Amino acid sequence: MASAVSDVQTEAPVKTNGVNGAVKGTANGIANESITETFVDFAVNTKYEALSSKAISKLKDLIVDHIGVAAGAALGSDSSEPIFKAIQAFSFGVSGNCTVYTKGHNFAPHYAALLNGSFAHSYDFDDTYAAGTVHPGASVIPATLASAELTGASGRDVILAIAIGYEVVCRLSRALGAGSYVRGFHNTATTGLFGSIAAISSLRGLSHQVVTDAMGLAGSRASGSMQFLDNGSWNKRLHPGFAAHDAMLCIALAEQGVTGASRIIEGKVGLLHAFSTSASSDGLTTGLGKDWVFPQTALKPYSACRYTHTGIELVANVAEEARKKAGKDVLPKKIDARLGPAAFGIVGFPQPNKIHPENPVDAQFSNFYQLAIAWLFGSGIGFAAYDAGKFGDPRIRTLCDRINCIKDDQCPVWGTILDFELEDGTKIHKEMAHPLGEEEHPFSPEQVRGKFRGLVDKVYDSSRMEEIIRAVDGIEKAKIADIMKLL
Repeated sequence: MASAVSDVQTEAPVKTNGVNGAVKGTANGIANESITETFVDFAVNTKYEALSSKAISKLKDLIVDHIGVAAGAALGSDSSEPIFKAIQAFSFGVSGNCTVYTKGHNFAPHYAALLNGSFAHSYDFDDTYAAGTVHPGASVIPATLASAELTGASGRDVILAIAIGYEVVCRLSRALGAGSYVRGFHNTATTGLFGSIAAISSLRGLSHQVVTDAMGLAGSRASGSMQFLDNGSWNKRLHPGFAAHDAMLCIALAEQGVTGASRIIEGKVGLLHAFSTSASSDGLTTGLGKDWVFPQTALKPYSACRYTHTGIELVANVAEEARKKAGKDVLPKKIDARLGPAAFGIVGFPQPNKIHPENPVDAQFSNFYQLAIAWLFGSGIGFAAYDAGKFGDPRIRTLCDRINCIKDDQCPVWGTILDFELEDGTKIHKEMAHPLGEEEHPFSPEQVRGKFRGLVDKVYDSSRMEEIIRAVDGIEKAKIADIMKLL
């Protein structure tokens, strides 16, 4: 049977402009526009006053969510301890004054960024920008906080830097489009590197030339293969950590005069051409620094691929209603789940490790497993969905076999269309276009903080949790070192 990766490569939409893989513009790059220079100017020159109060409030939610996800995973994820031990061994005793969540405050900044970035992506519970199919915070926030600890930056500087980093990630990933996944690249890794460079550059007040060279060098470090889908490997969890780490490396090189490639974003074999089959520069820099797009970044309510979220919510609700009506446990005879082409290729392709996953990464990218879990345990199970005993649970396996995923070109990109047939013959039809956490289906501030508390209840005591929330809520007036001491 074909692999999920091969299916992604054939199912995602491809839009080219006369040259296979070319960006809208010319075959030698984008005509009459220096996109790279525009992004460098944005990183170097944007001031705190450009942020609205609404944008600042959103950033605080994103930071609280990031800390909860990363700190929870630092202790709870199966990959965290091996990754941590590997970096400890690789560092050969090099230390510093930067924080790794739950691990201490004596790490070199590049290793702190690598570890915190990897922890932040390990639960697949971190924030998501739908238009770019990307997780901005997992690289940008660790890179910024480690740099802030190193330099003693103010809370206002950190807020601005994170905003700039997010904006670069969101705009670049949106421009790359689905064609990046067709080519086999993970936007979180590739664009996370450029966003992290932009964030650190703002925070440290780096020169235009240094930032230009750092971004040019990033073109040779940007990576992140989607091949992890083949066996549920931990590569994916490391991607934003690598991006945050490599941002520091590229900046260090540039500061010493190492030159980077020019026009690294728009050039003939730059980011947009090399990393996507269907990138477009339309609107890429329009309103940059004025019309912020990063506030569209959503917080995830479920620890699974975003493509599964509408289905999880719908199935959990239908199961609850069915049980109430019957007064007993009820099972579906079958569930037909219609998904858009991109979603089908990533979470719905009917191969063995999707239908019956045997590790957390495969399970997070299985619509079969996620819908079965939602029916049996509801939508609030959290990372307990991936307890080892669940993978062999006969109830889950039976229900997975009753789920049929169907590619539907008319289904909304992030939506799900479900048809249920219960064992008593009852038929139910449900549809949802937007996952919980998007602007059209928003998270409340109370839900953000509730998610945080749930993630760190085994990490911090209740007083420490509330102290962290208060510190982030007042970050404009706080010293970053004081906040990091809490983590």
